[in-house]
Amino acid sequence: MRKAFTMAEVLITLGIIGIVAAMTFPAMIQGYRKAVVETELRS
Repeated sequence: MRKAFTMAEVLITLGIIGIVAAMTFPAMIQGYRKAVVETELRS
């Protein structure tokens, strides 16, 4: 019975996390910029 992950499994997992992060960050940044603009317009 093996107790460790292989290098391929680790790299695939990191790749999936990277792809998800690359798709999520632009949406988060856009939402933040929208909130900043709304705050500036209110004041």
